[in-house]
Amino acid sequence: MNVQKIYKIDGVGVNLERFHPIKSEEEKILLRKSYGFSPDDFILLYTAEFIPRKNHKLIFRILKELKLNIPSLKMIFCGSGKLLEDYKLLVSTDEMTEYVLFTGYTKKVDDYCRLSDILIMPSKQEGLPLALIEAMATGLPLVASDIRGHQDVVINFENGILCDLDVPKSFLDAIILLYKNKSLREEIRRRNIERAKLFSVSSAILNMEKIYMSCLHC
Repeated sequence: MNVQKIYKIDGVGVNLERFHPIKSEEEKILLRKSYGFSPDDFILLYTAEFIPRKNHKLIFRILKELKLNIPSLKMIFCGSGKLLEDYKLLVSTDEMTEYVLFTGYTKKVDDYCRLSDILIMPSKQEGLPLALIEAMATGLPLVASDIRGHQDVVINFENGILCDLDVPKSFLDAIILLYKNKSLREEIRRRNIERAKLFSVSSAILNMEKIYMSCLHC
């Protein structure tokens, strides 16, 4: 009888040599300056294609209230897609140009992760979210929708906060909580740098090697 087995690994792996944390506060200040940001800015980041599934709409539903609560707020969107021009128009007509930045397609996602304070990801559906893991590897706290995929990466209130997609205010509250609590952000940063090792390229290769070796000895 031919018995088939199913093996699980933690994704294809993230390059931790590229997505690594900033070495010092001084380095972060210099990196921010090179991109036109201030040391005092509180920067949110979302790296995703502009398509309905990525749910940028939720962020724009809470963005003005976030700005009222976080005067130094900056919001960075990395990515291209069919909805990008619609959101650019929204920002230009709704007086948000001073604190919302669209990078379009960029190869500098690692830098944007390192200069930011929080990654927000309100996707409606995900597999294993590489963008979330890349941000985690740089030490970013995560505020993400409570969906399959995110649940494989985020341990609620340990390395980020999972929020209810049907309650946009839950994202608002999570971001404000992290904004007001620097020590919590630092604690999450340390946990994320360590937890990201589970999803590294080297870890994925090692796990695949174990699977192949076990199959060879079947």
